[in-house]
Amino acid sequence: MYQSMEERVENVVKSGSISHYYITKEEESEALSMELLIISQSQVLLENGKDKDVSGHGVPNLVYVSREKSRDSPHHFKAGALNALLRVSATMTNAPLILTLDSDMYSNDPHTPLRALCYLLDPSMDPKLGYIQFPQIFHGINKNDIYGGKMRHIFQALLLGMDGLAGPMFIGTGCFFRRKVFYGFPSETPEMYQNWQVSHSIKSREVLAMAHHVAGCKYENQTKWGKKIGFRYGTLVEDVNTSCLLQSEGWKSALMHGHGYSMQCPCIGHADTHRIRVGYVSDTPRGVSLTKQ
Repeated sequence: MYQSMEERVENVVKSGSISHYYITKEEESEALSMELLIISQSQVLLENGKDKDVSGHGVPNLVYVSREKSRDSPHHFKAGALNALLRVSATMTNAPLILTLDSDMYSNDPHTPLRALCYLLDPSMDPKLGYIQFPQIFHGINKNDIYGGKMRHIFQALLLGMDGLAGPMFIGTGCFFRRKVFYGFPSETPEMYQNWQVSHSIKSREVLAMAHHVAGCKYENQTKWGKKIGFRYGTLVEDVNTSCLLQSEGWKSALMHGHGYSMQCPCIGHADTHRIRVGYVSDTPRGVSLTKQ
């Protein structure tokens, strides 16, 4: 049964469409009429300054992003997803700060962004401070943690030790970055420059067209993305690889730990999950923008 299902899935991917034999409803036919795995999409769900919540207060930008994928172009897994989000968010707000967050993680303190901003916006801090890493706490672990799910050797030993040197490595989630740390090489597209100012509505045709373009699977061809720009490719541990290369370029980092921060501000999640999604939260004059992949 599994082998039969595997063959059907592979046939669908190769052909780029689903056979009418498997479609039983007209709605399914309409939804699946487009080619598979080659469509990029940036859908604005909420726009700051225009949409409001049930109490009448303004809401941050909320944008759903689906990047283009193709069998003949490497997608570079999570690092590729992060870079696509990095580019799409640049076309929409180009906000100076970015938060990476896995789908099974959340902050248990609404003041978490302010904690990070105290470091990143303090003029007395080192201007080469590139990112702030928060520790993690996990639910659903047995009393004696016999499987080491809390990863105390990382959060209570390794990262604390590194914090006394150039700073901790990036551990894949719960990290605030300065956008400019990812632009170590001039971009080929003007809208990708770190000082680019977005003047159009994020729902405008121009902005959405550019977002669609930079999320394309061919966009990175013959560029420095993944090598000198953005999150780095070439390894399954893009977080450690990227942070080590950033530190070799002179950037420093800090661990938000101590003074109660490890309990108030960490990203909290389940230790046994393998789902990976990425979100960006950026503080901008328009509010906070969030995109997911």
